[in-house]
Amino acid sequence: MSRRSSRASVSDGEFFTDCKAAYVEVVKDVRKDITSKSLLLQALQESGRNPSERVLKKYWNSSTDGISFDDFVDICRKEHVTSDDEMMKAFRKIDTNGDGYLSLDELFKIMTSKGEKMTRQEVREIIDEVDENGDGKLDYKERKFYYEQFCNMNRATADQLRQRNRKRLERVEKGDRRSKKVESFSDSKRGEQKNPYSTPVPAQRKTLSRSLLSEDDMPRPSPRSNKKGVKHVPASKLGHLTEEPKNKRDWTKTTSKGCFFIDEDDGLMTHTYRLNLNERSKVWITVQPSIPQSMIIGDTTPIDTMLLVTKKKPDSEGRSVVGFTEKRDGKGKYGVMCELKAGSYNLLPFTTGCHLKARRSDSSKETPLVRKDRDGKTSITKAFRKALEEIFELSDLDGNGTLSRDEFTWFTLRTSGDKVTDDEWAVVEDTVELENNEITKKGFVKLNEMEADDVDDDISDLWVTLNSMGYNKDLFIDEACPYKLDVYTESCDDAEVALTCTGIETINNDMIIETVMEQDEGVKIKGSVYMYTYANDTRSTVVLSNRSNNSVNVTMDCTSSKNCQISQDNEEYTVTLDPHEKQIAHHLMPLDETLDWTPRCVEAVTK
Repeated sequence: MSRRSSRASVSDGEFFTDCKAAYVEVVKDVRKDITSKSLLLQALQESGRNPSERVLKKYWNSSTDGISFDDFVDICRKEHVTSDDEMMKAFRKIDTNGDGYLSLDELFKIMTSKGEKMTRQEVREIIDEVDENGDGKLDYKERKFYYEQFCNMNRATADQLRQRNRKRLERVEKGDRRSKKVESFSDSKRGEQKNPYSTPVPAQRKTLSRSLLSEDDMPRPSPRSNKKGVKHVPASKLGHLTEEPKNKRDWTKTTSKGCFFIDEDDGLMTHTYRLNLNERSKVWITVQPSIPQSMIIGDTTPIDTMLLVTKKKPDSEGRSVVGFTEKRDGKGKYGVMCELKAGSYNLLPFTTGCHLKARRSDSSKETPLVRKDRDGKTSITKAFRKALEEIFELSDLDGNGTLSRDEFTWFTLRTSGDKVTDDEWAVVEDTVELENNEITKKGFVKLNEMEADDVDDDISDLWVTLNSMGYNKDLFIDEACPYKLDVYTESCDDAEVALTCTGIETINNDMIIETVMEQDEGVKIKGSVYMYTYANDTRSTVVLSNRSNNSVNVTMDCTSSKNCQISQDNEEYTVTLDPHEKQIAHHLMPLDETLDWTPRCVEAVTK
């Protein structure tokens, strides 16, 4: 063997050892799989990598059951350890105003946008370390020093991490060799031979038999339980929205598109909006699903698209609900009438998750996304092009036929977890033709064609984009729901009202809980656990509140409901409430809108 091949062999051996040490540090056993995306993130970080959300989605999606050690090694071969150049490039981007200083806000932004998030206090401590003149900012000299110091620190920390993990792995393997020499006497005392990589088995939890529980400890039905339930008329027979102004054509109308998404980590997510009014006015707001029937498979029941109107509380960082959609017409449109003062309001769309649910599996064969001609040139397929054109329409929130930088940012934030930087937008400007400084549909498709041309045979990045936008392997939308938002103002003209998208966020359950608790006084189920119920023609929502200092479990049984679809995975389930926690237990909605529906629920509390 030549000297050169020997060095390569040693390098490969060290790489494999580092992968094994990182894997064992998190999973404990190379024979066991990584079972969640968070564990994959931890293992990659232990190996000296700091993957973005987009990278994680390449290897863990809704159809991933687990990642083996061999899979992990392959991932580490593809995803390299963060380099100094990458670190330097990232830090140069955050001097957003170009004044030669890094403020706490600028540094906090970058330290909370990639990989493992840092707290504001931790970032504050970083600045304090190298802030020589005590002005709370890093000037050019301090910044240059910090770049170098941070890169050195990052490199040293990664090396220390690998050395630590290697030593731990070595100790574990030595312990394994010693344990194999131990006679069966020690095995009989321990019950079974110890697995050197496995997590220690905790002692069996002690439980009280049912006969030893006192009467107060026994699960029992809530006095609020309604065995008969409340019968509701078919939702399809609902008429027009009674509050809708008859002269709304004379009102100023502002429109935006939006979308609900199912996110593997964050659950249901949605575009959020800010409404600015320069004059006091009556405001009529409607929201309704806008997904074309050609893009729908399976259940054709309209997905519920509701909305909360919130305003900042005076002298407080919190927000309060000033209105929400209670009524719906027979076609799936929700509406709310508000009398709003001049000011700024947040519009927070929400859906219950009764009809928009995560797919249980996606076993179908992947639709081809790219193809190569005889000359080896890569191009996208007609099916993929059609999906990209649909995604463009979904992302064109103002419906003007082009994507602004903000609209393109919301798209990239959803698909990669990153906002569009100035440098990245400059690349867009240099790459595709813009119309009024906005991306055309043709330009959007071209950008994705360029990405497809760069992937060679690995199209996982393309599927990350499609999955993030709710598409399955057949290129149908089943984990997203586009909607249309219309705002009518009676007393404001076009110049006095502004509706802008503020981002894509997890649906705000706290605000929904507030609306339920304001509508119902609540009833004590047992001890300090209370239940609140809100119901209208198309929705029944139950909120649980634990006012005690102890955690409690509440079992909910909705199996006697008739023609109902529940937001939970099962009609019978258990909710764990932490001390002083409020939580949405479930939503119920009609399963078949042409029939009557009756929500029923029985609750029981256990300690």
